[in-house]
Amino acid sequence: MPLARKELLDYAERHSSKEDACDVLEADCKIIIYLLDNCKITVPENNRFFVNVNCKGILNQIAWKRAVIYDEELKKNKLSDGCNALAFTGTFDISHTTAEWERVISLGVYGIRTELKKYYERYATDDKKRRFFNNTIKVYDAALKFMKRCAEVALQNGKTEMANALLYLCKNSPSSFYEALQTTIVYYVLQHMFEGTYLRTLGRLDKLYFPYYKNENIDKSKSLIMDFIKEIDRLEAPSNIPFAIGGTDINGNDLINELSYLFLDAYKLAHTNNTKLHILCSDNTPSDIIESAFNGIRSGNNSIVFLSDKKVIDSLKKLGIEHSDATNYHVVGCYECGGYNELTCSCNARVNITKALELALNGGKDMLTSKTIGLETDSNFNNFSDLYAEFERQLVYLCNCAMKCTDLFEKHYNSIHSAPILSATYTSSLEKGGDLYCDYSAKYCNSSVNALGLATAVDSLAAIKKAVFEDKLMTIKELTEILKSNWTDKEPMRLFIKNRYPKFGNGNKTIDHIAKSIVDKLSETINGKPNVKGGKYRLGLFSIDWRWDFGEKTAASADGRLSGEPLSQNTSASFGADKMGATAHLMSLNTIDTVNTPNGAIVDIDLPLSAVQGKNGLKSLVSTLKTYFEFGGFAVHYNVLDTEILKDAKRNPEKYPNLQVRLCGWNVLFSSLSDKEKEEFIARSIK
Repeated sequence: MPLARKELLDYAERHSSKEDACDVLEADCKIIIYLLDNCKITVPENNRFFVNVNCKGILNQIAWKRAVIYDEELKKNKLSDGCNALAFTGTFDISHTTAEWERVISLGVYGIRTELKKYYERYATDDKKRRFFNNTIKVYDAALKFMKRCAEVALQNGKTEMANALLYLCKNSPSSFYEALQTTIVYYVLQHMFEGTYLRTLGRLDKLYFPYYKNENIDKSKSLIMDFIKEIDRLEAPSNIPFAIGGTDINGNDLINELSYLFLDAYKLAHTNNTKLHILCSDNTPSDIIESAFNGIRSGNNSIVFLSDKKVIDSLKKLGIEHSDATNYHVVGCYECGGYNELTCSCNARVNITKALELALNGGKDMLTSKTIGLETDSNFNNFSDLYAEFERQLVYLCNCAMKCTDLFEKHYNSIHSAPILSATYTSSLEKGGDLYCDYSAKYCNSSVNALGLATAVDSLAAIKKAVFEDKLMTIKELTEILKSNWTDKEPMRLFIKNRYPKFGNGNKTIDHIAKSIVDKLSETINGKPNVKGGKYRLGLFSIDWRWDFGEKTAASADGRLSGEPLSQNTSASFGADKMGATAHLMSLNTIDTVNTPNGAIVDIDLPLSAVQGKNGLKSLVSTLKTYFEFGGFAVHYNVLDTEILKDAKRNPEKYPNLQVRLCGWNVLFSSLSDKEKEEFIARSIK
């Protein structure tokens, strides 16, 4: 008899302790098997490929409960105040992963189970490795049993195509296009919902499925692709589920094929809310597929991101990832790239760049709480160079604190989480005979630090240089008091600085150089630094929706921003500051060497619909993208916004139930935003 979700969760909580074992692997495997055997299975009428289950997120929730005890280590190491002030944070990350999709699709669940048995027999004299394989085999046996149960339920609900394919996959690897697509969803459910290790990409679909697509009827293929995308959307993955098309092979040949076009066309027509598309662009990517993507963006598909294939590969190789693995990279989550066989922990740590300047100005103390969370200093600066040196000193300190926090959690993975389902897809895990988390068995066990508020910090430093050290409008101490008071009685000055002072994102070489210097220092401090897993740290420059929370904990800044207001988004200019247009905005970004941002660096370009209409508008979009990548850009996302529609949608949400915008790293329905967020998008649409 299937159990209710609460009963499944109660079982997981009662059996979550590792007791006397060396890690949580055995406990997690027993929980996964129990969930597979006892979950409730339903078959939504619209589903063509697979079922729904009622155990999503249970083991992920268990992992977070296990990790709470390590918050005490932050206190012991005097890191809690800095974390609470959002000057920095650091933790474990089990929410940004990819499977080795080539193996998942070619082998299927049955084939992976068969491989596990072979490896178990190979390590007949190694008790630790046999323990890993023995427990993982039991999980995969339970998964095959679960698939058979799903087939029976599907048949009872009249889903013959689904049921027959599932029964075939219980004893075989995928052989048809339908079975390959079905295997993707089956595996997603097994890892994401049962194991609790969030799966954040479906891989490069055009490359993965092409061998199966070649043998299928074109009309049926189109129908399968459309139904697949819609069913993936109904999984309602947190922050969307991405997939990619394009890229290059090990010899630099572009991988766009006819299936790439079919997936893009279906994506544009499907109008999904919970999926997003990454287009991996090389020098030889056909212009017509780029134009097709931009046509989709102009029609409301704002969830498409373009990435420079060359820049991604170069950044990963600089980090030490082998050429073949770097070329076969994946993109997890929003825009974070990892090499083949890398466990992509892309959201471990965060650093508030603007807070480092706040600490430099205020003696190492948080302006909002007066607590010392940085390095003590007298904050007396005779010139801008002295101030900037102190800002860098505080920034390096925050980065080191963020990495220390992360290490404190990641050294305890064996007590927090295991991933038997995911580990079985990694060649390195099979060769080493260990779990990805408990045994650090990935070929590349890297960690990440993401830096937030770049443009806010750059504009603030530029404003101080001009107002204090060049124009002598005030002393550094007077400015500090103004910021601590949140610009009280200084509104004319604040607005003048905010609206009239030079800002990042307009092609001003002096200001752009400040941005470059900050990123160079971040790279020097973070990239390649060893973590506790035998891997390295990697720098990312994205803020997603964190900028709201971090902004609330950041005092007023010298660029005219008020206390509590959001920080700048990703690597983009501050909202409204890019007054010279998209081209100048992108050229400012190109002063930053994004080979130093292997964890991802994205710029968001907001354009009014009127500016991109017609053939000239399309030509302009394509031109800006190619220019950006030619000069070294990493990734770019375009939001095409119609001011009047957004205003009307705010007043009359019922008229626009499907209107979408790109919130940060994912798409959301405009109607789901807060009034504050809606107003921000309306302001961004006015150019």
